[in-house]
Amino acid sequence: MLPWAELPSREEFDALARRVDGQFVDGRARSQSRVIAVAALASAMLFSPACSRLTQHFSKRSVTRAGTLTVSPPNGTAGTVFSLTAGGFAPGEPMTFEIDAPKQPRFVGPSHTAGADGKVTSTYTPQPGAPVGTYVVKATGSRGTRAMGHLSIVAGAPPTTRH
Repeated sequence: MLPWAELPSREEFDALARRVDGQFVDGRARSQSRVIAVAALASAMLFSPACSRLTQHFSKRSVTRAGTLTVSPPNGTAGTVFSLTAGGFAPGEPMTFEIDAPKQPRFVGPSHTAGADGKVTSTYTPQPGAPVGTYVVKATGSRGTRAMGHLSIVAGAPPTTRH
């Protein structure tokens, strides 16, 4: 750490935290103590790797990138094979698909890696007995890319497969 960016010692922080009759225990006026506390917090935010998310948040830089998600077909019965195609991911970005079914636990699929074109394709097949309704499908990348779509499970017999 740079010498001019040192954080106050534990004792200094404790002294800043203890108040007696509107003043700090060490006798400094409230405004002087606030200056020290603000300087310490600013040093911690700017020079600590653990605070990089705070720095990004306050700098108004977005860490979330909007992707795309297509579900085909948009509706079907339980047993239908739904194709999930996500795009807009960074090449090589690890990601997962999540399925939120009505009144069911969330299903998180296996990890995938975006191709050089930023796309990932997978399938989802709801099992017989899956609840009828609208399912929320999410594509979540580890580098901040997010996309959301929907699919609907309708009542009816599952599709048959021909051999």
